Amino acid sequence: MLKRLFLQAMLMVFTFFGYSQSTFEFEGVIKNSSNESIIGAQFIHPQTQRILFISSESGSFNFNADTNILIVQQMGYESRLVNSQDQWIVLNEQSDLLNTIVISENKRSSQLKKATISMSIIRPDLIQNTAPTNVSESIERINAVQVVDNQPTIRGGSGWSYGAGSRVGVLVDGVPLLSGDAGFPLWSFMPTEGVSGVEIIKGASSVVYGSSALNGIIHIKTRKPNSKPFTQLSLSSGFYDLPQRKSLHYRNGKRNKISNLTAYHTGVYKGLGVTLGVNLLDDESYKMSDFDRRGRVSFGLRKTVAKHNLVYGINTSYQDGKSGSFLLWESLDLGYTISDSIPTISLTSRISIDPFVKWQKGQFSHTLNTRYLGINNDVDNVDNAVDQSNKSDLLFAEYQVNYSPKNSKLNIIGGILASNTNSNSPLYSGKHTSENYASYIQLDHQWKKLKALAGARYEYFILDNRSEGKPVFRAGLNYEAAKYTFLRSSFGQGYRFPSIAESFILTSAGPVSVYPSQNLVSETGTNLELGIQQGLRVKNLKLMLDIAIFQMKFENMMEFTFGQWGPIEPPTYGIGFKTLNTGKTSVQGVESNVLFDGVIRGVKLQGFVGYTHSVSRALEPNKVIEQSATYRNTSSDTTNDVLKYRPQHLIKADLMATYNNWHIGFGVTYQSSVQNIDGAFLVLVPGVQESQNQNLSEYILLNSRIGYRFSPCWDTNIIINNLSNREYTIRPADLASPRSVRFQITYTLDKSK
Repeated sequence: MLKRLFLQAMLMVFTFFGYSQSTFEFEGVIKNSSNESIIGAQFIHPQTQRILFISSESGSFNFNADTNILIVQQMGYESRLVNSQDQWIVLNEQSDLLNTIVISENKRSSQLKKATISMSIIRPDLIQNTAPTNVSESIERINAVQVVDNQPTIRGGSGWSYGAGSRVGVLVDGVPLLSGDAGFPLWSFMPTEGVSGVEIIKGASSVVYGSSALNGIIHIKTRKPNSKPFTQLSLSSGFYDLPQRKSLHYRNGKRNKISNLTAYHTGVYKGLGVTLGVNLLDDESYKMSDFDRRGRVSFGLRKTVAKHNLVYGINTSYQDGKSGSFLLWESLDLGYTISDSIPTISLTSRISIDPFVKWQKGQFSHTLNTRYLGINNDVDNVDNAVDQSNKSDLLFAEYQVNYSPKNSKLNIIGGILASNTNSNSPLYSGKHTSENYASYIQLDHQWKKLKALAGARYEYFILDNRSEGKPVFRAGLNYEAAKYTFLRSSFGQGYRFPSIAESFILTSAGPVSVYPSQNLVSETGTNLELGIQQGLRVKNLKLMLDIAIFQMKFENMMEFTFGQWGPIEPPTYGIGFKTLNTGKTSVQGVESNVLFDGVIRGVKLQGFVGYTHSVSRALEPNKVIEQSATYRNTSSDTTNDVLKYRPQHLIKADLMATYNNWHIGFGVTYQSSVQNIDGAFLVLVPGVQESQNQNLSEYILLNSRIGYRFSPCWDTNIIINNLSNREYTIRPADLASPRSVRFQITYTLDKSK
């Protein structure tokens, strides 16, 4: 199937080949303000909006056109007009918050202010200056976004799910990076080195991104090869401080250490773009048996054939590591000691191979992304009777065509995709096959100040002998009400089919089990949003204010539920976790953000302040979801039937100040208490009721960083997380990290600004 899809896609590519005559000759080179060549800058016909040429690896261009005036644009730079006499073209970097270029909403370059749905952007300097061991640590700093046990959730769209299923799509350079068997984000396999930015869509994006985008997407973009080589090496090392309570010192007062090395190089050599990334981590963690020692290397080749507007290449990554996992504590007093002191050790290897082709001619642009993803987890949990090892192989291919008709501001995106996962794992009781096929189309059009967007997708799933298909739809509007005022509205549907893990997992971890749920049915959802974006300037400070009202509704929502699901016999007595359909639910609320960027008295300031208020409800609290269990009688708090594991209030802020060679950063997170959890936690796990009584799920978390640049090449940072050494829980029976301190030194050669 994938081979046939590839051949059909390539046939469509060559079908659209065309020819045009010219009368004006354009020849020269295009660079940025740092005198670096710009690869892939687009020369656009002002009347037809056709792309006539794309600059080469050296930034050079040489072509003919039937007009003497053209538009030149490139993502991240201000567009400008040029004529055939311009041989040295300089593009200025885009710094206006409203005019920031994004690509995730419609899979093509567009301005943030024109988006029909809420989006947030993480700049690469925030990632670099906070030295994350995986990119989820940076994502957690963004308002309305949380990552709990490595599961992302946006605006309370998900609760807590341990290692299976995701309502948020996670992509790297446009290609999904979720495990095929569990639909789980592979955070440690994603790059923290060479990241050029992260875009986050806060709302249903299933039309162009598929079933895992029910609650939004996280799109990680990496730096592309440039004619001027870029090299960066960063080393950080530090420790986890001792918690305030001595009973938590499970290593008799010894501080656990953490070290991380990242390296990234990219450049163009004899017309061939090359990227190389390395990541080495040794993290002793702060909890018993919860360690991570891994190494990852990535390599990419990219070739641009400017005269044919063709880009093709391949990216590969390989990771190998050893880690331990922590599910439940022994008690609140022994909060960093694993329950029954039984460790689960995993030897993990992962490999991805991603060939791609991008080609453009006339009004059509074509993209073919493919991937092979192999995962092997060899697990030892001390119990020879329980084998948690798992292995899966995923094949993925997506062909997309973008069409912009002549003399029109209409843009049409369409695509087809196929994926196939084969799993043969004791963890899932044998062999299973999961397949997904989809086709989609999305149109957007600009009428003066109004932009309208509409799209549809059909999704088809096969899991072993079970199959199902459903359509989803999306629509959005963006209206420029004033010069710096933009109103938006969005409607989106989502659809998620159960994963192999949610349906077939059967295992135990210490005193608890995880049970299969083969009767799970797919969940569907809708997302509504109304928002306003306002740009302001206060002297030299640029501000962007954004307010959004949102509502999400789900049918047959799948929730990870803790309770008595198995036979009452030793050693687990039926206690454990199971993914269940909990019925109809809703989440509604408001999100507000203030972003700022500018210079005041010689001090460069940038950052944001955000607040999210969400109210969640189980709309069928008395519906029987398993045996005699209902959402209400499995809840610890039935007041207003609030959904489990969701805070109602979330505040996040980050400030970065730069003066001469110094930079200082400060981050704040406030989370209100989690009102409702699984009631079985209070009865069956020691210390959970006590932690609820102490309100440990409500906290204020302070982070800081201070750095000094010794030269254009050398930077240093001191990073302190959980500055006040606050004790808090991220979910029941799991204390979060105490204060950590790390020193980072970074060497950058030819760093672009």
